[in-house]
Amino acid sequence: MTMKKKAFALLLALFLVSAGAAGVRYYYDNIGLPPVSPRQVIERYFAALKLQDYEKAYALVSLRHYHDSFNQFIDRVNMYSPDMRLEIAGETIEQDTAFVEARIFVPMAFGPYTAEVRMDLVRIKREWKIIHP
Repeated sequence: MTMKKKAFALLLALFLVSAGAAGVRYYYDNIGLPPVSPRQVIERYFAALKLQDYEKAYALVSLRHYHDSFNQFIDRVNMYSPDMRLEIAGETIEQDTAFVEARIFVPMAFGPYTAEVRMDLVRIKREWKIIHP
C-alpha cells in the first residue's frame, strides 16, 4: 500500500469514527429519553426543598425559562413547609416537554391544605428541567 493510500485510509477511518460518535451524541442529546424521568425530577426537587438543599433544587430548574437569581429563588421557596408531602398523580411526555400532575399536602394550624398542581418541564439535552418552580 502506498503512503497516499495509507493516509487516505487513516483519514477515512477517523472521519467514520467521529461521524459515529457525533451520531451517538446527537441521539442521546435529542432523541433518547433522559435517564431521569420528569416524575423523578419533581420528586427530587421537593425532597431537596424539604431538606433545604436549595442548590440541588435550583439545579433542577430551567434557567432558560426561570429568570430569578439563586437568592430570589431561596426567598421564594423558603416559605414552603418542610412538612409538606407530595403525591404524584400522573406524568405526560410530549417530545421535548413534559408535565407532572401532583397533589401537595401541607399541614397547617387550621387543618391540612391540599393543592392540585401541574409542574411543566422541558428537556434540555439529557435532562428534564422544571420551567416554573
